[in-house]
Amino acid sequence: MKVGDTLKKVIAWRCVSILVTMLVLFIATGDVESTTNITIFLHAVLISCHYGFEKMWSMRMEDESR
Repeated sequence: MKVGDTLKKVIAWRCVSILVTMLVLFIATGDVESTTNITIFLHAVLISCHYGFEKMWSMRMEDESR
């Protein structure tokens, strides 16, 4: 998988995940501002981690196929 494809996959999943997170947090807190701030922070961290994981996984699979 190319870098661009991996990034697109990560972003597409995060869009779904962001909406779910916002819904759950809004139900739990009832506060739009808190919901938005927590969601933005959480998903900025998760996007970075997910992308790094995908890159490491791809490198591992390439090494094993040699």
